[in-house]
Amino acid sequence: MVSYSKKRLFLASIILLVVVSGGVYYYYQNQLSEVYFTNIVWSPEIIRKNVPVTFSLNITNKGMFDKKLIFEVFLEKVCHATICRQDKIGEFTVTVKRGSVTQVNYTYSFPEEGFYHLIFRSSETSLRQLIYVSPGKSSQSVFRFAVFGDNRPPDAVTPQPAVFKELIRELNLIRPEFAILVGDVIYGYRSDIARLKWQWSDFMSIYDSSIVPIFVAPGNHEMQTEELPESGNPEAQALYVMHLGRLYFAFEYGNSLFIILDTDMVGHASEISGEQLIWLERILKEYRNDYEHVFVFMHKPVISYEGADILNNHDEILPILIKYKVTAVFQGHNHAYYYERVNGTDFYVTGGAGAPLYLRPESGGINHFLIVTVNGTSYDVQFLPIPAIEVADSGNSIRVKYQFDSPYYFRRYDYSWVAEPKPLLLQGVCFSYKSGEKMTIENVLGIIEEDNIICGIIKLKPGEEKTVYARRE
Repeated sequence: MVSYSKKRLFLASIILLVVVSGGVYYYYQNQLSEVYFTNIVWSPEIIRKNVPVTFSLNITNKGMFDKKLIFEVFLEKVCHATICRQDKIGEFTVTVKRGSVTQVNYTYSFPEEGFYHLIFRSSETSLRQLIYVSPGKSSQSVFRFAVFGDNRPPDAVTPQPAVFKELIRELNLIRPEFAILVGDVIYGYRSDIARLKWQWSDFMSIYDSSIVPIFVAPGNHEMQTEELPESGNPEAQALYVMHLGRLYFAFEYGNSLFIILDTDMVGHASEISGEQLIWLERILKEYRNDYEHVFVFMHKPVISYEGADILNNHDEILPILIKYKVTAVFQGHNHAYYYERVNGTDFYVTGGAGAPLYLRPESGGINHFLIVTVNGTSYDVQFLPIPAIEVADSGNSIRVKYQFDSPYYFRRYDYSWVAEPKPLLLQGVCFSYKSGEKMTIENVLGIIEEDNIICGIIKLKPGEEKTVYARRE
C-alpha cells in the first residue's frame, strides 16, 4: 500500500509539474518582452541613394528598471531570385528608461538603389522595415506592381488560407517589381498575445516566400480596432511594427509616388486623422507636382460598393484625394472586387486574397489580385482571378497555361463594372542548376539569371499555353 501511494504521489507530482510548466510557458508567451519598438519614422520621407537618412525609433520599456541595450543594424538586399545577403552596417547603445518611451536616432546613407530590409536587433527585441532606395529622379516610366488585400484566415486558430499561398506562387511567376498588400494580414481579433505571435509567425513564413518585395498597409484585424476611434490594442500595434515597421509612409518608384496609409491606428480607428492627416496633406502638397502619378493605398475604403463599410471620415479624405489629382486609390477591408471612378480618380477595392468573401461572384465576390502596369503618362490595371496560372514542371520543361480567358461582368444594385482578361507577362518561369553546370532555356522572350537560377520571360494571351525548355550542359 505504501509503495502504491508513493507511485500515485510521484505521478501526481509529475502531472502538476507539467501543468505548472505549461502555465508558466504560456504566461511568458502571452507577454510582449519588457522592451519593444512602438514606431519608426524617417527623414527625408523619400529615401534616395547617397542621401543621408535619419531613422527615429521609439522604444518602450514597460519594466521596473532602466535597460542598457546594444542594437545591431543590418541591411538585407532583396533580389529577384532570392534574398542576396545580410550585412551589418552599424550598431548603437541606448539606455531605455523604465516605464517610458525612449527615442533614438540612427543615420545612414544608402550607397546603392534597390529594395532592402532594414533590421534593428538587440537581445530583447527587433524591428524589420522594408524600404526602397531610389536612384533619384528617374526616367524609368515602364514598370509593374501588384496589389491585393485581406488574406486573413476566418478565425484565430486557422492557418493562412490556401488562396493566399497560391497568390504568392503566381506572384513569383509574374514577378512584378514590387507588391502592396492593403491590410488584414492576420486574424487578430479576440486573440491574446500568444495567439497573435503564432498568427504573425504563420503569416511571415508565407510573406517571406515571396521573391517580390511586399509593402503592407495596416488593417483593423492587426490592430484589433473597432468602429470607435479610441479602440484598439497598443500591444497588437507594437507586434505589427516589430514585423512590418512604419504605419504610414511614402516612397518613389520611376515616375510615380506611392503613399501607404493606416486607417486603423490605435486611438484613431476607422479614420485618417490627427498627425497622419497633417502628414498626408503635407506630402501631397510638397510632392504632387514632381510625379506623373500618385498612387494611394489604404485598408478601409473611402469609396466602395453600396452598403459596404467605409472610413468614418471618408467625406473629409475624399476631397483631399480629388484636390491633388491622385491617380488611383487601392483599398481593402470589403472582401470583394470593386471599381469606381470619381472626379478623375480611380478607386479600387481589392479584398480577395483569401479571407471569407462578402458578396456573390456576380457582385465581385471572387478571390483575385491586381497587376498594375505604369507606362509613361498612362497606367493599366489587370484583374487576375485566383487561380489564374496553371504550371506543370517536369524538371527540364515547364508548361504554363493562362486560365483566365473570359470576362467577369459584375453588378450590384444599379451599378456595374467589368474585369476583362488581358495578355499576361511572366518573368519567373525558373530552373535551377548546380555550380559549374551550364544551362540554356528555349521558347522565351528573354532571361533573368541570378545565383544558379535562370528564369524565362514569356507572354501569354488569355487561354494560351506555352512550354519552356531547359538544356543542361
